Amino acid sequence: MAEDKKKLWGGRFEKSLSDLSREISESISFDKILYKQDIRASLAHAEMLAKQDIIEKGQFENIQKGLLQVEKEIEENKLEYSFELEDIHTHIETRLTEIIGDDGKRLHTGRSRNDQVAVDTHLYLKEVIANQKSELIDLLENIFQKAKENQKKIWPGYTHTQIAQPVLLGHYLMAYFWMFFRDINFLLFAEKDCDKMPLGAAALAGANYPIDREFAAKKLGFSELYENSMDAVSSRDYQMTYHFFAAKLFIHISRFCEEMILYNSSEFQYITMNDAVTTGSSIMPQKKNPDIAEILRGKTGRVTGNLNALLMNLKSLPLTYNRDLQEDKVYLFDTAKQVSYGIKGVSEILLNVEFHPEKALENLEKGFAQATDIADYLVSYHKLPFREAHELTGKLVAYCEKKKIYISSLDESQIKEVLGQYTLSKKVILISECINRKQGTGSTSEKELSVQLKKAEICLEGLK
Repeated sequence: MAEDKKKLWGGRFEKSLSDLSREISESISFDKILYKQDIRASLAHAEMLAKQDIIEKGQFENIQKGLLQVEKEIEENKLEYSFELEDIHTHIETRLTEIIGDDGKRLHTGRSRNDQVAVDTHLYLKEVIANQKSELIDLLENIFQKAKENQKKIWPGYTHTQIAQPVLLGHYLMAYFWMFFRDINFLLFAEKDCDKMPLGAAALAGANYPIDREFAAKKLGFSELYENSMDAVSSRDYQMTYHFFAAKLFIHISRFCEEMILYNSSEFQYITMNDAVTTGSSIMPQKKNPDIAEILRGKTGRVTGNLNALLMNLKSLPLTYNRDLQEDKVYLFDTAKQVSYGIKGVSEILLNVEFHPEKALENLEKGFAQATDIADYLVSYHKLPFREAHELTGKLVAYCEKKKIYISSLDESQIKEVLGQYTLSKKVILISECINRKQGTGSTSEKELSVQLKKAEICLEGLK
């Protein structure tokens, strides 16, 4: 029982936890990452206690000096972690008391581990979001620059994984720009959701001391307080919002990686990934595998799994704090790490990809990608109903398939053989001429892509 007396809650107990219970209960193996946030929150709390004359100024100064020493010891790997002390909060308070004596025992006045862990994870997530906002802006800039460099190059557009219509490579890349731009807007929403301070809610009902939550919130950089103490210690909405962001982000990452993997294959040959983002085979010397893209694609299951784990953890959980919530940090810390890998990984792939629009153009020809333009030409020039124009164009495609030729190589006699009295101009059968026929905001024409790039530039400046 000697060890158990060091616990923050040992006074009521006569027997020790079993070894298995101790192993199940501990969280120090993963929550030690929160030491900076815990010390920061403790410093603000102690300063507030002194301001409110709940503790003496000298006691606060001792606590402040001791906490800074504990922080230094942790950063120098001098603090020994033990399952006996369960979590980072107990380790810090125990070591503080060893350093400064009884004044260390005053730190926990007016708070509970319930609001303590909540404020720590809020602070942690606020820092994570700030960093990842910057990483996402870098990714958006990389996509934007690639799109600008490829404004006039032709690229295939697909539906049902079948060649559909030609687009500009810059337009294709901008589709991912706007996906990730929506992600950063979701991240900003998560940032706002995280900007509420739970400290001062204590166990669930508030503190029995004249605390000043507003003072502590200002010291810690929170813009508002939780309005209800029970909600403050039990809510994990801020984490849910972040996990929703992360899951959505990784869906977009996975879609991007899937296309890079396909387009890098010998069957497509639309891109080449260089050595910085590929690996080899232990048995097949010729292999150059897109492993980084595959790993990022695989992490999507991991991140969406963390979201589902949190949702199931919270489902039917009664107010207020329950020990189930200890698990939330496992999901949060892992997802935060994977999100940074994902964002920076996509940037790394983009910086190490060579595009081959000439191969894309060849497949567009094979896929008869100008067929829609031909049908629309028959409608606009020959005034045919679209369904009739669609049928005639289908016959033209069938003719080319049978003859094993491209539409762009048809001569006038061949066109007449299929379409009879209806003629086609040479321009309408060329893939390269399809792009600038597209009209309307957001289309793939060079004019509209230029407008889109200007809007994107303004959006990027706004984020900065």
